[in-house]
Amino acid sequence: MEKPLVSVIIPVYKVEPYLHRCVDSILVQTYTNLEIFLVNDGSPDNCGMICDEYAQKDSRIRVIHKKNGGLSDARNAAIDVATGDYITFVDSDDCVSSDYVETLYRLVEKYQCKVGVAWLRTFHEGHEPETSQPTYLEKVFDRMEGIERMFYQELFDTAAWCKIYHRSLFDTGIRYPFGLIYEDLPTTYLLFLQSDKIAFCNRIVYNYLLRTSSIEGQPFKANKLESALKILEMIQGHIRELKPIEKAVRCRLLSFCLHILLEMPAGYPDKRKQVLIDYVKRNRWRVLTDARARKKARIGALISYLGLNTARNVLNQVKERNK
Repeated sequence: MEKPLVSVIIPVYKVEPYLHRCVDSILVQTYTNLEIFLVNDGSPDNCGMICDEYAQKDSRIRVIHKKNGGLSDARNAAIDVATGDYITFVDSDDCVSSDYVETLYRLVEKYQCKVGVAWLRTFHEGHEPETSQPTYLEKVFDRMEGIERMFYQELFDTAAWCKIYHRSLFDTGIRYPFGLIYEDLPTTYLLFLQSDKIAFCNRIVYNYLLRTSSIEGQPFKANKLESALKILEMIQGHIRELKPIEKAVRCRLLSFCLHILLEMPAGYPDKRKQVLIDYVKRNRWRVLTDARARKKARIGALISYLGLNTARNVLNQVKERNK
């Protein structure tokens, strides 16, 4: 009996030096019943041509050429035409282990659920990912515990990749928000809410590249604040459904708001930043005294009492020491 078809969605934009490694890591998957979408999001380099060359070599590859619309728009374009029973995402500057899809599929098959999650490791540009693995562990959570652990960032985070989703979760109309950065944060928990349970294993199957030219590595831009404000509003709009895990939601959103505020240069003029500042002030004591909040979140809550400028200077000094 043939295994279900899995759609692998890879948005592509200005990643010419990394694209071959990424796609090659998908083509050697031990799970072979795949349709692979390379979504050329109006990339100005040779990425579009490289995608077409791959499509000529492997019949499982489908190329979508589209006007640049951002990561969310690229993912959505493929979701709309995907025919797989399951969907998984890979960013085009990252790469995966040969058992990436098989590991994720085995989880949802074993536990008869609609979401499977595995582990990732980071590696720096110019280096190769490590290959060591931890002692194997599996867990299964009901959907609210899965979201709670995700917002507490205990075993996994909200990233779209390193997860597999049953196609039916997207048939509810859930899509990634167009034009926003950090688009996974207001989306992944909605997919979890549609599932009955979440299966997890700690096998490291995804290699996340840390590079200075990524969105996170670039100087602060206005669309980061714009995205943060919209995401804060979107998640707070579901606060009733998330009421049982409000502590975890509070912890994740405070970390998110602080991340944006501390990236801003001192004296950043946009007055809308006050919305994020007010959220931090209202919630920092509760995060600081939440024994389950991760250490980084509690430290962030603590140093926020020093004021943004002082907190920013402290963090910059720590980063310099760790270089």
